[in-house]
Amino acid sequence: MAKSNKGTTLWACATAQNTDLDQAAFTALTWVQVNQVGSIGETGPNTNMLTYDTLDTTVSQKDKGITNAGDPAIEVARVPTDPGQILLRAQGAPTNYDAFAFKMVKRDGTIMYNRGKVTGPLRPNGRNEDFDLETYTLGLEQLEIVVNP
Repeated sequence: MAKSNKGTTLWACATAQNTDLDQAAFTALTWVQVNQVGSIGETGPNTNMLTYDTLDTTVSQKDKGITNAGDPAIEVARVPTDPGQILLRAQGAPTNYDAFAFKMVKRDGTIMYNRGKVTGPLRPNGRNEDFDLETYTLGLEQLEIVVNP
């Protein structure tokens, strides 16, 4: 049976991680939960498809190019005192060039690890009955590690 995203949690590591990590290294990190997460954008590899046409063929030549590990947007209902949100604000500072580790934990126990740079927060503002939101972008720098339950 298909599952919803309800109950998914997002965690961040406060220590810079500027090289690729394996599952054991991710597991050994200290994590801080980011609370009030409303949306986590797409993760997973997106590989460019290259095509080339020549005058003497009727079918395009194709090959795989470079893979982007993802750039998910993380939307939170702003809580100034939440430790995870404070951490994201610090990681997203324009002068912070380090990469950090992240994990998502699904309610079925699936864990997805990744590592990358943070930008933000953007504040969409809005109308008088809108929530006070912040949006961060994770520029992921390594392929996601998925640990199934």
